[in-house]
Amino acid sequence: MRLPIDHFVILVPDLEAAGAAFEAAGFHVTPQTRHSAAMGTANRCVMLQGSSYIEIMGIVAETPANATWRRLLAEGAGIRGVALRSIDVDVSASKLAALGIAVEPVRHFSRMTEYGVLRFSIARIDPSATPGLQCLVCQHHTADLLWRSETMTHANGARSLTSVMLPQASSLSAFPMDESGHGIAVAAGAGKLSFSGSHAQHHDLRSVCGVEIEVVAT
Repeated sequence: MRLPIDHFVILVPDLEAAGAAFEAAGFHVTPQTRHSAAMGTANRCVMLQGSSYIEIMGIVAETPANATWRRLLAEGAGIRGVALRSIDVDVSASKLAALGIAVEPVRHFSRMTEYGVLRFSIARIDPSATPGLQCLVCQHHTADLLWRSETMTHANGARSLTSVMLPQASSLSAFPMDESGHGIAVAAGAGKLSFSGSHAQHHDLRSVCGVEIEVVAT
């Protein structure tokens, strides 16, 4: 079993401010949408070529389902989640369990967008296994509504995510991730996202989002 990286979650206290900061850095950021009421969360996304993306997420209502997210947010904004992609989340959850990695029951949820209802299934990995992070396995049922050409075009020329540095990188060592498919390297360090793009640039979003952004000319 190999699980490619699907997306990273940047958890923030002010979703509108965080989205505006990414927009000021030249990214196309999708409009705010809310997940199912039970989830109590909302997001804005930076969609990328190569089937990956950045999810900027905030909490809009306290629910049992977002208890871990709230605990992580109390530690500060930043890269707090890693989603691994699966074509069958039930099978992947079973295989992870067989490897001794505790996985919560599969959840099915959705969020409404201007293009229609996005539907997902996820299985969260026990957060005790990944200190400082919430990791999960994600299956997209409506990928065509999420990756759209207009949302993957960014004014700053960014095309794809190439590397991520985060303090909790060692928490991922137990997982069978396949990073080669999208060329994403994960390493230990302060929160930083690097993208391939048309020209080099740097954006410091630490005060709002807890991360730095680097676009490397390729």
